[in-house]
This record gives sequence, structure tokens and C-alpha cells, in this order.
Amino acid sequence: MRAPTSLRPLRGFSRLSSLPHWRPVVQALVLSCLSASAGAQVLPAGPAGEWQTIDDHSGKAVSHVVVKEVSGVLQGSITRILDPRKANLKCEACEGPQHDAPLLGMAIIQGVSATPSEPLTWDGGHILDPKSGRNYRVRLRLKDDGQTLEVRGYIGSPYFGRTQTWHRVPAS
Repeated sequence: MRAPTSLRPLRGFSRLSSLPHWRPVVQALVLSCLSASAGAQVLPAGPAGEWQTIDDHSGKAVSHVVVKEVSGVLQGSITRILDPRKANLKCEACEGPQHDAPLLGMAIIQGVSATPSEPLTWDGGHILDPKSGRNYRVRLRLKDDGQTLEVRGYIGSPYFGRTQTWHRVPAS
């Protein structure tokens, strides 16, 4: 009596000696998968890092801001002012404890967290404009494979605001 077809081994697979013939095929598949994953570009996990800010009017680089993630919340501080003549400026327009505080080292981004519904977007916090001393709500969005950061400060709705593009400072 013959075994049912579902229990019969497939032709060519009945002997263990036929398995070495499949080794080159399996190796080729593994190598092609590894090659594809090695060529894939990995995006940064988020906006944490050092960013170069750009002046809206002149288009020139103004400062560096370091954004850090602390307990899932982003905060950013001015770490470098590029014009040596402005390195000692103070926030004269700021109110409260930031009034007349040095811009260098000042926290300008606070309370920003990831937006689950929008990939590569963080919002919910505030950003300080040191020129005017005003705080705005903020939305951060990574662009260009994580090399640029859209920083949108707004009042009420993101439709009523202004966007700056910051550039990631290469790690040295």
C-alpha cells in the first residue's frame, strides 16, 4: 500500500545527501539579504544632537543649539554663538529669571515630546525667541534623512507661526 501523497517526501528531498546541493542557494539568499541591509541608510533616532541655526533675514549661520532627550522629553540650549562680537549678549527682552541672562547656555527649547501620529515629528513644548523674549509653542520635524530640522514656532495653531530650518552639525 502506498503512503498518502501528503506524507510522501518530495522528489529530491528524500535523501539527506541531496541537501548540500541547496547550500549555495541558501548562502546566496543570505548574502543578498545582508547586502541589502548594509546598504540601507539608518535614520537618526530623533532630533537629539547639535544644530546650526540660521538667521531668517540674512540666511547666515548664527548659533549652535544642542538638543538633548531627558526622560523622553527634548530640551535645547544655545551652546555656541558664531559671531564673536555677540558672544556676550544677554536676553534683555526676556522676562522673569531669564531677564538679562546670557544667551550662551540659555535653554530655548523645553517640554517637547514625540508625536505618535506623525513620524519624525515632536511637539507639545515651547521655544524661546531670544530676540523678542517671547515664548512660542513649537513643532520639530526631521527632514533630509535627519540632516535638517524644521523648527516651527507658533501661537495657538501651527498655521499661525514661522518656520526656521536648522542644519545638523557633523560629529567631530
